[in-house]
Amino acid sequence: MEPLEAKSYLAPFDPVTRPVFWFNDDFPPDTWSKPHAHPWGELAYTGHGCMVMCTKQGNWLAPPHRAVWVPAGCRHEWYVPCEARDCSLWIDQRVLLGVERFARCHVMKVTPLVRELLLHLTPQPYPYGEDARGRQVGVFLDLLLELPEVAQPLAMPSDHRLVELCTALLTTPGAATSLAQWAERLGMSERNLARLFRRETGTSFRTWRQRQRMQTAHDRLKQGESVTDVALDSGYSSVSAFISTFKQVFGRTPGRVFRTRNGR
Repeated sequence: MEPLEAKSYLAPFDPVTRPVFWFNDDFPPDTWSKPHAHPWGELAYTGHGCMVMCTKQGNWLAPPHRAVWVPAGCRHEWYVPCEARDCSLWIDQRVLLGVERFARCHVMKVTPLVRELLLHLTPQPYPYGEDARGRQVGVFLDLLLELPEVAQPLAMPSDHRLVELCTALLTTPGAATSLAQWAERLGMSERNLARLFRRETGTSFRTWRQRQRMQTAHDRLKQGESVTDVALDSGYSSVSAFISTFKQVFGRTPGRVFRTRNGR
């Protein structure tokens, strides 16, 4: 798909008047933006679907329970692998009280309250006044300063082809697409893809996918989902094989993680 013009070029955003500008838009699958930068910070968030934010400093994935912060002046582009509703905000960084982490890109965990505020604010007309919406924006900014930063568990590649590959692995962990099948899809030989993947991520395709599956499984078990459901969704036809791999990675069984979550 032809890259989209960056929306920032069209923004009627005057931070002197209001410190926050919002928008929402629907994007079709496999959409890339053109590289761009803007003089305000961006909180990239999708109400459904996901987005990958790509910069020279690294790439960050934003599923619906995460948001990516991009500081003012940082050149970036984004990739949307599936249908997504963009509910992002542009923010004058002066209102963020000089908090150090907002000077760099990072991922934040979006709490249920912040998610609802984003979904409530972004469809509404801009600008806002000193009314209920203005007060809601003030509450949002207070909550934004408290959102926890989330470490990126796996190295994300910079090559566009591998961004698309790794995003597919992250969003569909149970998919059984082999390296050879990916190579054919990307128009490369399997050997060249394997070399490129290791050079970009520091590990093999197989190891990266296994780590990603295990991390996703661990997160779901902590949320109280059953071991069987998580095992099958992670691409394992045998629950015992899933348990064995999980124990090798984390040093304890998935059942123990599940029981700890449920107070057993």
